[in-house]
Amino acid sequence: MTTMRCVHFFLSLGLTTACAAQDYTTPDQFTFTVESDVLYGIDTNYLGSTDTLLLDVYKPIGNPDTERPLVVFVHGGTWLGGCKDDPAGIVPLIHQFATRGYVVASVNYRLGWHKDDYVGGAVAGFPPSLWPETYRALYALDSLEMKRAIFRGMQDVKGAIRFMKARAEQDSVCIEKVLVAGESAGGFVAMAVAFLDRPEEKPPACYALPDAPPPYANLLNATALNCEQDTYAVSGSMLARPDLGSVDGDLNSNGHSADVRGVASFYGGVPSDAFTQDWLQGADTPSVYLYHQTCDGVVLFDHGRPMTTISANCNLGSTPWHYNYPTLYGSGALANAYASMSAPPAYITDFEACPWFDWTQALFECSRYANNGSYHFTANHALRGANLSAWWAGIATGPSGCLSTGSPDRTAMVFAFPIPADNMLFLPGVDGSTVVLTDATGHWSGARTLTSGRIEVGDLPNGTYIARFPSAQWGPVRFVVLH
Repeated sequence: MTTMRCVHFFLSLGLTTACAAQDYTTPDQFTFTVESDVLYGIDTNYLGSTDTLLLDVYKPIGNPDTERPLVVFVHGGTWLGGCKDDPAGIVPLIHQFATRGYVVASVNYRLGWHKDDYVGGAVAGFPPSLWPETYRALYALDSLEMKRAIFRGMQDVKGAIRFMKARAEQDSVCIEKVLVAGESAGGFVAMAVAFLDRPEEKPPACYALPDAPPPYANLLNATALNCEQDTYAVSGSMLARPDLGSVDGDLNSNGHSADVRGVASFYGGVPSDAFTQDWLQGADTPSVYLYHQTCDGVVLFDHGRPMTTISANCNLGSTPWHYNYPTLYGSGALANAYASMSAPPAYITDFEACPWFDWTQALFECSRYANNGSYHFTANHALRGANLSAWWAGIATGPSGCLSTGSPDRTAMVFAFPIPADNMLFLPGVDGSTVVLTDATGHWSGARTLTSGRIEVGDLPNGTYIARFPSAQWGPVRFVVLH
């Protein structure tokens, strides 16, 4: 690993930085810390109850860049389950970027949608079906419910992005280098975050609708927020389907936008509204990365109702559960749409070919799909991490307006990096030769020699510290040491 040397220039009107670019493409450069279960909002779910929304923050140790890129990851789970810290889900992709030096936020978001009021025949999860009981939760009321779930998830993730931008200095993040990525259902949410950004793009399904009828008694009204399953008896006001609000949501309206520079969709896609409401073009269009296996049996590579392959051909005697789902457009359809545009966004495809389901040999094909996860997963995380980090390299290392040269009073501020620190803490521009350090409890205090704008902290125990300076011009600065 090579550490790039940064040279800082201090002007009478403030601070500018000239820094050799950090490498954000080479894997396994850094270890990282995880700040778990950070509360970023509380909002109303599809039943009118409140959900507590949490995220995890991954921060590399030893990356000296003060303008690190931030990528917000969104888990999958059919808008019913999944979680931010599932080691079999989104976490392997997160590690690909945290070890490359990115700051990563992995988010939970509101889950759930109303169930069907009548299902004829056997229900998945009951005899004679062999599906797990939780498959009873897959029967949607109508084709609007998934669109509403995408919209709620989009509002939450936009709130999480604004939350992370507000704490950018704490994380040494550049708010001009923010990206979003998601798997499966999270890929749909990520694409909506990136492209659904004008009031006129709001899907008709997300305005007020008539109340849902009571759900069919044999269906499981369950969600698994934070990977903890809850089951509900639904009636009364819980059946309301109100207007879902603005395309920006109302979480963390702190003056920051939820704009992103790039979006990555792993076996996700968009609803038809992306075309009918014209999401996909505009002056602020971010770059796009699309990953998909071409024979995906959950989110179809081209377009169709999700889970059609399994639900229609391999339902083991249960009533198919896909029939009330909307038509969704996968990565192949998106790539074709971009190719046909006169001015498409910058985009790249990362497709893996696999043989499509042959319905004439359903018994054999159902076994093949069962043994291969319906081809709905990220194959080879290391390769996907290499491909996506190479695509994002220009954003991660490119110039930005992260540090202002605005008001004169910025000369009295102290910029410390990296946070967390490992062996060295940089305090560029601070005058004097001594820094007094105190741990957060106030039980320990000691002095350090300031040399060329930096101090050694490698001998300090892990923890939070306050640095104070002899000159009253410089206020105290809080930092974290983690080895």
